Amino acid sequence: MPRDLTGHVLAITGASSGIGAALAEAAAQAGARLALCARRTDAMQALVARLGGDHLVLTCDVSDPEQCAQFIAATRQRFGRIDTLVCNAGYGLHQPVAQTTTAQWEAIWRTNVLGTTACIAAAVPDLLTQPLRDGWRAQVMIVSSCLARSGKPFAAAYSATKAAQLSVAEGLRGELRGQGVAVTSVHPVGTASEFDQAAGRAGGGPWRRLRSEPRQTPEQVAAAMLAAIRRPRAEVWPKRGSRLAFLIAATSPALAGWVFARGSRQALPKV
Repeated sequence: MPRDLTGHVLAITGASSGIGAALAEAAAQAGARLALCARRTDAMQALVARLGGDHLVLTCDVSDPEQCAQFIAATRQRFGRIDTLVCNAGYGLHQPVAQTTTAQWEAIWRTNVLGTTACIAAAVPDLLTQPLRDGWRAQVMIVSSCLARSGKPFAAAYSATKAAQLSVAEGLRGELRGQGVAVTSVHPVGTASEFDQAAGRAGGGPWRRLRSEPRQTPEQVAAAMLAAIRRPRAEVWPKRGSRLAFLIAATSPALAGWVFARGSRQALPKV
C-alpha cells in the first residue's frame, strides 16, 4: 500500500534550489508538511511563501553537526515526527586529484558525507520509536549520484563522497532491516540546476560536463524521489537506463575509463 503524503512530514537538507527545492514543491502539492534547511534562507522563504501551508524553514550548514542536530530537533518540535528525512545537501568540485588540496578534500567530505551522517545520527533514534504509518515508521533518503558507481575524471573528490553516501545507505539499510525504517539512495545523472555554479565557488575549476553526458531536470529527479517516498525502495535511478550503464561501468572499469576519456577530449582540460 502506498504511503499517504497528506500530512507527511518531509525534512529536506539543501532545499534552497535544485533537487531539494523541486522535491519540496512536488511534496507540498501532494499535501506534505515540509521542514527545509539550507544556508540560503531567503530562497527557502520565497519557496515556502509561494507554496503556502505550515512549513518550517531553518538556516543550516550541514558541515556543522550541531546545526544538523538542531534541524532535526526543530523539525520534531514543530511536527512531532519525521516521516521522511532527505539528505540532499552537497556540492561538486572540479579539480584533478593531484591538485586537490587537503582543505578541499576535508571541506567536501564534511558537507557531502558527514553532513549526511550527522543528520542520520540525530534522527534515527527517534525514527525507531515512531508508530507505524502506512506500514512504515519512517524513511531515510540519501541523494547520492550515478558517480557512486564509477568515478568521473576531474571529479574524483565529488565521486568519492557519492560512493561513501551509497555505502552509508547500504550499511544503514542492513542495520535497520525489519524495524520499519526504509533506507533509499538516489542516483541522478547530471541535473540542470545551480550545481555547476556552486562547484566553481568551491575553489576548483568550473564544473565541466562530458559531450555525451545525459541531463535531466530537478523536477524529473523529484518526481522519481516522490514515487519512492510513496512506495519506499532501496535505490532510485531517475534516468532510464542509467542503472544498467553504471553497473556495466562498475564491472568493467577499463571500458568505463575509455568511455570517460573519449567523452572528455573536448570537455575536460589537459593536466
